[in-house]
Amino acid sequence: MMVASDKVLAKLDYGAIRERLARHCMLPRAKELAEGLVPQADLRAVRQMLRETDEGKLLLRINPLFSVRGAKEIRPYLERCERGGILTPEELLEIRDTLKVARQIRHTLIDNKKTGKDLYSELYTIRETVEAIIPQTKIEEEISRSIAEDGSIQDQASAELSRLRRAKSSSQQKIKDTLDDILRNPNYQKMFQDHVVTTRGDRYVVPIKLEFSSAFPGIVHDQSASGATVFIEPMAIVQLGNELREILLKENREIQRILRELAALVTAKVVEITELYEALAKLDFILGKARLSEEMEAGSPIVVNKQEIKLVKARHPLLTGHVVPISVELGRGYRFLVITGPNTGGKTVTLKTIGLMSVMMQAGLHIPAESDSKLGVFSQIFVDIGDEQSVEQSLSTFSGHMSNIVEIINKADDKSLVLLDELGAGTDPAEGAALAMAILSELLERGSCGVATTHYGSLKSFAYKTPGIENASVEFDPDTLKPTYRLITGIPGRSNALAIAQRLGLSPKVLEKSRSFLSEREIKVSGLLENLEDTQREIEWQKQKLQEERQKAEEKTAELIKRDQELDEKYEEIIQKAKEEAIEIVRKAKAEAEAIIKEIRQAQKQERKEQEAAIEKSRQRIKKLSESFYRQDPDSKAKGPKPEQIEPGQMVYIPNLRQKGQVLQKPDHNNEVLIQAGILKINVPLSQIRIVDETRNPEHLAKTMQGSMGLSKAVTLRSEIDLRGKLVEEAETLLDKYLDDAVITGINQVSIIHGKGTGALRSGIHQFLKNHPHVKSYRLGQIGEGDAGVTIVELK
Repeated sequence: MMVASDKVLAKLDYGAIRERLARHCMLPRAKELAEGLVPQADLRAVRQMLRETDEGKLLLRINPLFSVRGAKEIRPYLERCERGGILTPEELLEIRDTLKVARQIRHTLIDNKKTGKDLYSELYTIRETVEAIIPQTKIEEEISRSIAEDGSIQDQASAELSRLRRAKSSSQQKIKDTLDDILRNPNYQKMFQDHVVTTRGDRYVVPIKLEFSSAFPGIVHDQSASGATVFIEPMAIVQLGNELREILLKENREIQRILRELAALVTAKVVEITELYEALAKLDFILGKARLSEEMEAGSPIVVNKQEIKLVKARHPLLTGHVVPISVELGRGYRFLVITGPNTGGKTVTLKTIGLMSVMMQAGLHIPAESDSKLGVFSQIFVDIGDEQSVEQSLSTFSGHMSNIVEIINKADDKSLVLLDELGAGTDPAEGAALAMAILSELLERGSCGVATTHYGSLKSFAYKTPGIENASVEFDPDTLKPTYRLITGIPGRSNALAIAQRLGLSPKVLEKSRSFLSEREIKVSGLLENLEDTQREIEWQKQKLQEERQKAEEKTAELIKRDQELDEKYEEIIQKAKEEAIEIVRKAKAEAEAIIKEIRQAQKQERKEQEAAIEKSRQRIKKLSESFYRQDPDSKAKGPKPEQIEPGQMVYIPNLRQKGQVLQKPDHNNEVLIQAGILKINVPLSQIRIVDETRNPEHLAKTMQGSMGLSKAVTLRSEIDLRGKLVEEAETLLDKYLDDAVITGINQVSIIHGKGTGALRSGIHQFLKNHPHVKSYRLGQIGEGDAGVTIVELK
């Protein structure tokens, strides 16, 4: 069963939409699909068609130039092949071009793993369509090998054709040489009308004067219009001409054979090529729907499994210029909407917009409305719009409308959408209003959804009193005497006749008399409606203002979130840079420390005086190394304590070392303090120390000082640990922490003193080292390193 008849689709201007869709298609078959597109009643089919359009827009967003350009209309050629006919070279080239386009599209969307997974992986429906394309590479290659781009058959099409072409060229050359000899022969010079060679019926001839026609040996093929010249084929080339003619006939037969073979290749795959062409046409049709959506600035609505409508800022796609969008709901709190208001106010356009949006959605087309619009799927859509007068059937306007409405009432059910324009018009107002109320009641009982427009005031009261029916009106500005085309739900419309008449200059006397004919109730109702409209307008204005403020707040929130993300990224970048700088500092310190240790070891082997000199040199290097980490920041001079606040024996905190130390001397003239930090005595600038608050919680202080790794460990950590006298478990705990510290400070090799004894401690330590993540290798000490009482460990 059809969702909407052709007559209904025509009333809703759906044909113009299909024409616009067809213009966006390239292949004739795709245009046929566009022109035959009708709305569907199956929810799954509707969602599938909308999914196609969604994917088409996504595909064009990825690649705006994507199309089936280059493919041709090849259906007539395939039909001829099926009937056993042959194809011309030009037709074969069009088939080849179509096969090539199809193969390239399949490669792009499916076979190309580089792009297929990343860019086109979400195009499920389109990829399913393209799956039907089976590349016909052999046919492509054979046609390309046999036929040149200009449509001529190439020599390489077959070995026989190549041989015949060579023979033809040789024969033509012989004829040319013979004719050149004849033209140069002095015996014939006076006989020539002109020294040229021409052709008559594929035979080479020369122009001879009429009086010498019998003297020149040859065959006459033609005579000039004046009769003064005859065209004679010289006898010397007659045989050569016969041979050339025979070669040309063989060449033509070979070409026909090649074309038959190519047509046979196409015939053998005609089913696959037909499916390939249909897939291309379907893809072209999908892209056409996507381009139409972009042209209309449309989008996919939310499809619900209920008979309801919610259009948000919907625009009629065929209106041009400034289009006022409409927002309307139907099917939730009420099933019928009764729209009242003056003529030219937009009632009929609203009716058509609702109907056209439903038809387009159920045909798989996007609609020009906001993305939060919702539409249900209706099994039938009925429309009664416009003048139904028919001279041929002797029907008046009222009779035409009633015939249509009778048919609608007989067919409508709870899954129908009914749109009625000027319900009950064309007859006595009282009877027309009564009929309109009865028709609406019947449709409501059947569970149908719909919209009706009317001028009858009694229908306003009926809609107000009847559950399931709601009033609506099109707004009219009495100051400008122009409609605003805005739809207001919940308030019936006013006629505005007296206001318009007054603005147009009707005398106050006539206006006053007209008001006297109105009942007091009608005057009160008119005033009440006017107040309601003003209130509604104020509410709409406030609502719009709130929406604008909400939008601004959302934009501000998005901006703050973005800024927060940027700050997080900047923070991560700074932290990473700081880590890299810290690693570089530790690396340099480690290298310098190893160099100092090496110098000390070398000094131990020298004479006492040389030892003292080397040790002093090492002390200076250690001092220089420690001071290199306390280069004063010009902005931090005011941060440290004053000289008078520092006393010998006082505890201070060194932030750069993250370690406490004891003051040994008062600050010197350079504002540097000698501090005992671990085993080191170092001079530290006042700006780089902090006075320790002795009143602070010891636990808190311990926590603050905890984990002072980095350079402090590099300076204080020894390269050996003595575990003698410890139990295995106790030794493992101490050794684990020591190895962690050693790795952090960059020590490559450490010594573990465990003694010889019974060997139990040594075995336990070796077993622990075997599975430790920091240990690269280990061995017992050699002579001079502690022998079997020491284990030397190399760290990763």
